[in-house]
Amino acid sequence: MTDTLGRLLTMVGAGFEGDADEAADAFAGDAVFVDQPGEPPLRGPDEIREHFLAFGGRRERFLVGEVVDAGDRAAVEYAVAFRADAHAYGQRGVALIRLRDGLIASWRAVWVETDEDLSHWGND
Repeated sequence: MTDTLGRLLTMVGAGFEGDADEAADAFAGDAVFVDQPGEPPLRGPDEIREHFLAFGGRRERFLVGEVVDAGDRAAVEYAVAFRADAHAYGQRGVALIRLRDGLIASWRAVWVETDEDLSHWGND
């Protein structure tokens, strides 16, 4: 994985973990973000920031799995784990990403909801 893609995924991960501004800064001014097929696309950093604002305060963890990096395009396996007191649930998905000028130009994801354990927070 290139340093640029790694940096951008860290920034997006910060968004899933509650820092909407950091996530929005990873996207180009005309970026398109699709959270799930069939949902309306979000366009530009302001709309994308609004999406990530919903994640603050729920004790999320963003986890990156396999990454296929093809220069200006990538496929990223990821999970977002949510903790709700004594149990956890999550989203596991894949995002198809296009890069341009060191930023994300397109993020198109598909995910499913899953059960998670508490290991992401240091609990068994």
